[in-house]
Amino acid sequence: MPSSKPVWKLIGVVAVAIVVVALVAMGVWNGLGEPAQAKKNKVVIAQYGDVFIYAPLYVAIDGGYFAEEGLDVSLVTTGGDEKTWAAVISGSASFGVADPTFVAISDERGLPGKVIASIVNSVPFWGVTLRKDIAPFKSKADLSTYTVGTFPSPSTAYTLQRKMFNDAGKEPRIREGAFGTLITMLKIGQVDIALELEPNVSQVVADGGTVVYSLSEIYGDFALTGLTATPEFLSKHPELAQKVVNGLQKALNAIRSDRERALAILAKRFPEIDHSIAKAALDHVVKGNIIPSTVQISEEAWNKAINLRVEIGDLKNPKAFSVYVDNTFAQAASDVLSPK
Repeated sequence: MPSSKPVWKLIGVVAVAIVVVALVAMGVWNGLGEPAQAKKNKVVIAQYGDVFIYAPLYVAIDGGYFAEEGLDVSLVTTGGDEKTWAAVISGSASFGVADPTFVAISDERGLPGKVIASIVNSVPFWGVTLRKDIAPFKSKADLSTYTVGTFPSPSTAYTLQRKMFNDAGKEPRIREGAFGTLITMLKIGQVDIALELEPNVSQVVADGGTVVYSLSEIYGDFALTGLTATPEFLSKHPELAQKVVNGLQKALNAIRSDRERALAILAKRFPEIDHSIAKAALDHVVKGNIIPSTVQISEEAWNKAINLRVEIGDLKNPKAFSVYVDNTFAQAASDVLSPK
């Protein structure tokens, strides 16, 4: 009869192997195989809707940069900046992507908020026309008696277009239209000029139209769209906020370092946009620093946005920059992640 020692040795090896496989499957055996994927933090971000200039947000989601930070991000569409902030206040969303000045307006009503990252850093509106007799403007006075189509009041587009008329000493001639209708209004002659966003601007140019003025050139750095949250949420979940801001900074880096990959990512969300139009649009907003290089918000950009709200009566006594803007998360992300 053969010795039993080899049998027990084999049984021991098999037993150890079974335990190792089980531990690897549970993700607790260090140094062997791939551990089980860590559970991701679920995050809900509210937004107006899918808008091309929110490219950093979509690249962060669809390009996997939020996932790298251990986040599972989902978007909810609200249909308005004020509704986005309402979703954040109510707790139905952890963060909002919208006009950041709404936190200041809300604060005057006893509901404070914080802006923790920049997503759109300038005014991304261009006056475009299909009329061959309207040349690019040399000054605001060139508005003359033209009628301009904008998104409805109290949108930033409407507000700034009205200000442009007023600054030129002209009676505002504005026709309001819902998002997605302005080019149609232009084509059927309801307006002479449409104040539009990319990629519609690049599409109009491709169709033979002309850009007659740029609000980004008039106003420069301007805090138009930011990532917002309540102070209570930030105090309870600072690590989560940092991860979200990190993901956005990674997306900003990616948009600048690999434009074609960024376009491929955006094409999944905006398949209806021709590649050449999308490329022209993205190049346009990056070159103009409308999509910023850093998530940090400058005091100059913030003050321009706040001063506009004071001028039109939405704000009476705004507080200091530091009351509304918390750059600590953005600073930390920029220090570690911004290209050197």
